[in-house]
Amino acid sequence: MTKNNLLKTKGFSLVELLVGIVITSIMMTAMYTSYTVVNKTYSQVSERAKISRSSRDLVSMLMRDIRMSGFRYYAGTHTVNQFAEDTNTCNDSTGIRLPKVSYLAFDNGFTNKSLSHNPVVIRKNTLGYGSISETDAPTQTEIRSNMPDGYVDDQCCDQIQIVYEDFNQNNLNQPYQKFRITYFAEPRVVDGDARFAVYKTIESWQQPRAPEPVLPAAYDTLPCNFPATGAWSDNCRDCVVKELVRDYITDMEFIPFDSQGRIIKDSSGRYPAPEITGIRDRLFDIRGVDIRLTFRSSDDFFNKNAPDSKKRVVTGLDNRSKEYSDKYLRDSVIVTVNTRNIGGGLF
Repeated sequence: MTKNNLLKTKGFSLVELLVGIVITSIMMTAMYTSYTVVNKTYSQVSERAKISRSSRDLVSMLMRDIRMSGFRYYAGTHTVNQFAEDTNTCNDSTGIRLPKVSYLAFDNGFTNKSLSHNPVVIRKNTLGYGSISETDAPTQTEIRSNMPDGYVDDQCCDQIQIVYEDFNQNNLNQPYQKFRITYFAEPRVVDGDARFAVYKTIESWQQPRAPEPVLPAAYDTLPCNFPATGAWSDNCRDCVVKELVRDYITDMEFIPFDSQGRIIKDSSGRYPAPEITGIRDRLFDIRGVDIRLTFRSSDDFFNKNAPDSKKRVVTGLDNRSKEYSDKYLRDSVIVTVNTRNIGGGLF
């Protein structure tokens, strides 16, 4: 190769290569930083959407059930006539005497709260539900003392019980039905992650008529030998023993108010319940329920813990709030639901 050809040969010098590497590194760093920011933003948006979705789903269930509270089923003339082929006997072959309004017994629960038929009962800061008889139900102290370290929280969560009527035309032994739905929270630990979860229990009031058409004197006023008493049971087709509804709940708050929009509570801040004397007679004054649900993210949301001087505050209703310093995101949804079926006498 001649000297002239060597002079015409083009290439990169060491300096040019180093400059190119530096520029490429800067571009890659910028691209990675942008990707990290976009990915984190997407994760945060997804966490917010997940919390919002959980809140909406649970709110929808609560709104539907609270609006049903106190509902009484009235049988139409056609249904009554189908059951009233013979008003003297209770044999399945000849039909039964069926009143237009439910004949099922009503128990206010003042003596035994587990028998309560009140349309809406709210118990503040009550974890768990317990058994039907509540004889072996753990106390609040036992539940909270068994919670993981750092999760002792005396403000989570409220419990709500809802009672309403239904009808089953195919059940000759007990055509009128009554259901009690309970929403409650319990501690839940999965893979070392301690939090609360919302559960749901559905019970049915069991008061079937006696198989024999013999009417003792005490039952003369009841249609075709229906016992004067019954019991709640979780053994039915539509019953639910204990169903996990939503996870990662931080607080579940219910506040009852009357027709004037005033909160119904006693001097100690407790809401009407059959076991609380002095205010339990106002159970039928409830005309609406304010609901606040607060969920937290399943994964870390913030980059670092909040300092003690600037803890993240979740503000509740009725002077209820709590501070947090961990990395989780918490978000609340607040709605008001009218109890359109409550009022006008015993349920």
